[in-house]
Amino acid sequence: MPNLTSFPHLTSTGPPPSARDVAFVYRQSFSKLVEAGTLRPFVFPYHMYGYVLLMIYLCIPHTKRPWLYTARWLVLGVISAFQWKTLWQTSSASPAISFAAGLVAAWIWVWAWVWLIFYRPQSESKRVQRRETSSRIRSEAIAGISTSRENGHVMDRPNGDSTLKQRRGGPSHRAEENGAVLRKSSEILETPVEANGRAQDAGTSSSTLGRSLSNGKVPGKGVEVEEYYWQSYPDKLGERISWVIDLVLNFRGPGWNWAIDPLPLPPLYISQQLGGPIDDSSRTGRSFTGLKCYNTRRELFRARFPQFIIGYFVLDALKVLLMKDPYFIFGPNTYDLPPLLQHLHPEALRFVRQVESACVIIVTLEMLLFLAPLGMSSLLGPKVLGQRAEAWYYPTTWGSFSIVLDKGLNGLWGSWWHQTFRFAFAAPTVSLESNGYIHARSKATKLIALFFAFGISGLLHAGGSITQLPHSHPSNPMYFFMSQILGIFIQAIFCTIFHPSLKALPKTVRRTGNLVFAVGWMFYTGWLLTDDFARGGVWLYEPIPFSPLRGLGFGGKGDGWWCWGDHIGIGWYTGKHWWESGIAI
Repeated sequence: MPNLTSFPHLTSTGPPPSARDVAFVYRQSFSKLVEAGTLRPFVFPYHMYGYVLLMIYLCIPHTKRPWLYTARWLVLGVISAFQWKTLWQTSSASPAISFAAGLVAAWIWVWAWVWLIFYRPQSESKRVQRRETSSRIRSEAIAGISTSRENGHVMDRPNGDSTLKQRRGGPSHRAEENGAVLRKSSEILETPVEANGRAQDAGTSSSTLGRSLSNGKVPGKGVEVEEYYWQSYPDKLGERISWVIDLVLNFRGPGWNWAIDPLPLPPLYISQQLGGPIDDSSRTGRSFTGLKCYNTRRELFRARFPQFIIGYFVLDALKVLLMKDPYFIFGPNTYDLPPLLQHLHPEALRFVRQVESACVIIVTLEMLLFLAPLGMSSLLGPKVLGQRAEAWYYPTTWGSFSIVLDKGLNGLWGSWWHQTFRFAFAAPTVSLESNGYIHARSKATKLIALFFAFGISGLLHAGGSITQLPHSHPSNPMYFFMSQILGIFIQAIFCTIFHPSLKALPKTVRRTGNLVFAVGWMFYTGWLLTDDFARGGVWLYEPIPFSPLRGLGFGGKGDGWWCWGDHIGIGWYTGKHWWESGIAI
């Protein structure tokens, strides 16, 4: 894809052009490239055809048709060719969408490898499903739940160093073998039942049916109850389509037997019906990494909505602050610095920019990931979207920062940082283990796992860099993520060699050392990623529609209350063929 270089930012001095002027030039240049046929905008649904093909193939049963299963390689080849074409021919007038176009193109390719090659979802995957029934529930199912409560039948969950393979194998029995009563459907939303039969404090009282279940009593006929069970690949086409869509749109796997290890298990009243391991996360709603699960929509809304509002104003402040520094407009440049930065030492200046970049990345990611729980669960809810809108499907994003203090750089990436793509990152390693090519928990396996995880992450970010309109360096994101392997390796070797001496130190000193190493390594390698983000114009994106700070005069020239007037370029794109036409973003 041709990269745009419209400003001599590496040779010019003096005041830099404003962010608004730069964004305008980029939009004009992009329009000319589209008219010339050199580029095309991100078009919906055209650029999602790879995703659609993956879903269509998975909707066709192939477990008893070896030839059809072999055809997955052909499907993968078609998807790969299409995503490669997308990478080099697609961009957008919007900096955020142009980056997302490449990231999505690379992600669809990676996700196709996961479900076509590394896993066999039609025979291995199961999801939690719920159904209502008014018939008398079999007493043995209730007795099973009661027995597990009375005998303290709680299995230990794999620790934080375990592979995702341990989380893949859900119970093999289906609904008819393990269905059990939960409680009245009218109370499903607001009164999660604890193991002792008491309702948690959610603004409602305990249900009679919930108490009867905890005592092992079976309700009579005609009572509407709900049961949770593992649903394997369905036989009916309608259910199969829903199952496949849920599979390929679900990244972390809540509600699936392949859910990533850092997620809390489903709430206790669900986990007890499903069978299999139960740990403290089912009771407390918090996993060993610090991710929290919400039992009710009201609880989720009260936690997430205030954070969303705070994040909105933080994004507004960060946007105003970043646009004062030409670095966040052009990347490395020779323009004059703003007064507050002019007298900083170069190392101090780089540190300030790294911190600002980290803050805006974290807040932006969190705001994007807020949209699903607030929109699907709090706003639409189960009445519109069914079970997938239940609050427990949307755990928090970030782990406890204490893990960074305890494990350093490995803890930063493996537990604290958002784990949205963790399942895909681990899939190649899990597949190699399952097929006996490597041995679990060996040092070689751990190194291979790091290579795949950071390599795939680098590939995704390189894809975003490729589709950026301004000139960028797609290899730099790959170098950054691969360098994290070296950092983790160095810290592990150091801690192994000096283990006796380190163990004798106070915990506060050890934690401080872990933090210093993690921050220091990120400082000396982070420029590879942050420079490329800035160079590609990512921070020119407009995160919010309405800016109080710019409306009050704190922004740049031409800024005002409304921010999306020039940045949201949605229209119709007409391609050479009808299937290439669609909504352009």
